[in-house]
Amino acid sequence: MFKKFNKTILFNYLYLMLLQGANFLLPLIVLPYLIKTLGLEKFGIIMIAASFITFFNILVDFGFNISATREVSLIRDNKEQLSRFFWTVLFIKLILIITGFLILLLLVYVIPKFRQEAFVYITTFGMVIGQALFPAWFFQGIEKMRVITIVNVTAKLIFTILIFLWIKGQEQYIYVPVLNSLGYIIAGLLGLAMSLKYIYFRKPVFTEMNKLMKDSTLLLVSNFSTKLYTSANTFILGIFAGNYLAGIYSSMEKLIMAMESMYVPLYQAIFPWLARKNSLEKRDFIRQIRPYIILVGSSMTLIIIIFADKILNLIYHNPDINHYSNVFRILSFIGLFAGLGMMYVTLLFPSLKMYKERMKVMLTGGIFNLILALILVQFFNIYGVAVSAVTTEFLIFVMAHWVYKNKISKLR
Repeated sequence: MFKKFNKTILFNYLYLMLLQGANFLLPLIVLPYLIKTLGLEKFGIIMIAASFITFFNILVDFGFNISATREVSLIRDNKEQLSRFFWTVLFIKLILIITGFLILLLLVYVIPKFRQEAFVYITTFGMVIGQALFPAWFFQGIEKMRVITIVNVTAKLIFTILIFLWIKGQEQYIYVPVLNSLGYIIAGLLGLAMSLKYIYFRKPVFTEMNKLMKDSTLLLVSNFSTKLYTSANTFILGIFAGNYLAGIYSSMEKLIMAMESMYVPLYQAIFPWLARKNSLEKRDFIRQIRPYIILVGSSMTLIIIIFADKILNLIYHNPDINHYSNVFRILSFIGLFAGLGMMYVTLLFPSLKMYKERMKVMLTGGIFNLILALILVQFFNIYGVAVSAVTTEFLIFVMAHWVYKNKISKLR
């Protein structure tokens, strides 16, 4: 089946690799500067707010990153239908932005810890607005990854430059989310403007909105569950162990996320193509790529285990972070387990429209991590949260593989 790959998939993969390269390299430039300039305490505040706001990203996205991408890949040759679908999704997102912002204002007003840093939390919400405006699901569905890459890399470069020009001391930590949100909003507006060349304006239809939201509800629950074992860990650590340890954990988590993101361009480039294949072809394709995923994940994990101290020292040059290098070694196993788990829950299950199975796996993992992290953080603080994160990724992979083994691999 590898021979059936066309040039579009290859170029889309290369564009997305460029984007992930920017996602990897730019934080390596910005994060050490922010930690040095702001200190781990203030850096931790920003990261806790960012981890919390990602839950609003999930709400506003509402699973459209998968369901809308799949639908666009199927109707992309029908411009009338495609246009109506585009504006329906965008209208839903605008309603969800308003809903999410009102919820955030209520939480900031009610919860004292949030109220103390109200400006940081509210301005961080700009990331949600920017990501909602940017129709990545649309460009992925029509297989125009070049647009996604150009716009996102441009926005991230703007943010990086502004950070160095603007942030000069600890007291300016409140402006970091402002600049970050500005980059996201610029990207969102540019992406929205560029999408208009592919569609007409069509009035959203309420019945279609209702059906789309029902179809995407399972994906919303799944994606929300994902944050219970990714972003929630920084938030939990910040609540129970303080901003300082949250800052240290987040500095390492960002590197692990960059490593994990190496799989993302591959899966994103393949998904629209795979969605149009029959079930047997999808099953066979997974069998073919699995050994390569294992090889890549194992290699990245081994490198971090051996060179953890040198990697952290090279990037951050901070003795406080280096002191917790064993946390980095623990987290390195995510690179292997997440890559395999994503192969099923991000690529295979959505392509087969197995949304319910996907939700069960991810919801179980999310609840498991939430309970385990809340227990382990009490006794082992940062180490407990790291163990919880890795154990959860392994559990998700095992459950997803069980579904594959019992419901997909036996297809004839």
